[in-house]
Amino acid sequence: MSAPAPEPPARLIALDGGDRPAPLDPVEAARRLTAALATEPGVVLLRPSPVAAEIASQLPPDVPLAALLPDLPQLMREIGDRGAVAAALGRLRRGGLAGSAALVVTVLRHLPAVARQDFRGIVPVLLALDRAALGAGALRSIVLSAPLTDLLLAAGHRACLAHVVRFVRRRLGAQAALETLNLGHLLPRLDAWGVAPDFVMGPVNPRGFRMKPSAEAVLAALRRSSTPVIASEVTAGGTVPLAAGLAHARSLGAAGVVVTLDDLAASR
Repeated sequence: MSAPAPEPPARLIALDGGDRPAPLDPVEAARRLTAALATEPGVVLLRPSPVAAEIASQLPPDVPLAALLPDLPQLMREIGDRGAVAAALGRLRRGGLAGSAALVVTVLRHLPAVARQDFRGIVPVLLALDRAALGAGALRSIVLSAPLTDLLLAAGHRACLAHVVRFVRRRLGAQAALETLNLGHLLPRLDAWGVAPDFVMGPVNPRGFRMKPSAEAVLAALRRSSTPVIASEVTAGGTVPLAAGLAHARSLGAAGVVVTLDDLAASR
């Protein structure tokens, strides 16, 4: 697999903020993403879903992609509706032969840890399942989603976080990143543990919106940590103009920012 890009993305463009009232039209979303990237370079951030896979297929082949994995709520819904085996097979069908082969290799390598119910086996398998579901081409970055990152943080599971970073880089051929809703605790813990993801993604904005455990703790962690941070929630839930949110994050030394298609539309 190709080596990951050495620098964190300066701009990640997410499809939406997660509370969109109506589903995205893949053709229209791809058109808007292409137009946004023509104005300013960036990396498209996808969540695993059939719609995201369709959008990715509509983008020009040179558009860099990142994925936020796994989508635990969606996976739990599918398992509840269809059962674990059917949910896994559905992801394999969307991912095709290459995705199936990668998942089989991942499961076999981690089978003893999965049998022990060890997160060092479970998390890579979850990542591989949703990577297959996405069905996209090469990914520049894979970001472990906040529910798992923060669970592992709360459990003090250094070994699993370190293993996930190695697994994503070596087996999935992408930058290894972590999403969190607790930057103020995660950043100093990563430094103390010697775990060095390519970047961490979490809320940073002028209002302290979703900055945990407090805005002050996050700002202190940003000043002290050696881990690059990509600022999300820069508009504080739409209460701060996009330009002001971006300027604030960058003034604090953020290595990059997350914007959504909705943010870009609202800023026109």
